[in-house]
Amino acid sequence: MKILAEDKIKIEDVTVYLNLFRLHKSFLLLISDHPDMGIGNVTLGSPPIIEGIKSPTASYNLFGMRTKLLSTIIAERASNNLKAPVLLLLFLKCKKNDEEIIKPIVNFLNKVLKDISE
Repeated sequence: MKILAEDKIKIEDVTVYLNLFRLHKSFLLLISDHPDMGIGNVTLGSPPIIEGIKSPTASYNLFGMRTKLLSTIIAERASNNLKAPVLLLLFLKCKKNDEEIIKPIVNFLNKVLKDISE
């Protein structure tokens, strides 16, 4: 397991930490509002099956109830960008509404994925 990215962002009064690991033909993405991480929501994102054809990315919420929309968006975005399955562990204990944190976290994820691909 090789760490590809380790970063953090401040969203209002909450710090969100991100760790991305390369596994064999897949990735493990950990996002948390605590430096110790945690399990929280577990979502598996798999990239489009046929290269070059616009088929949807599939995601499967395996575990957890909170922030399902955010988990789905992150897993699908990451697996589509990395072109490999991504297992996401999203552990957010803050009491923010999804609307307040979705855009900053997705923009943060996009920046991290862009830095990796360069």
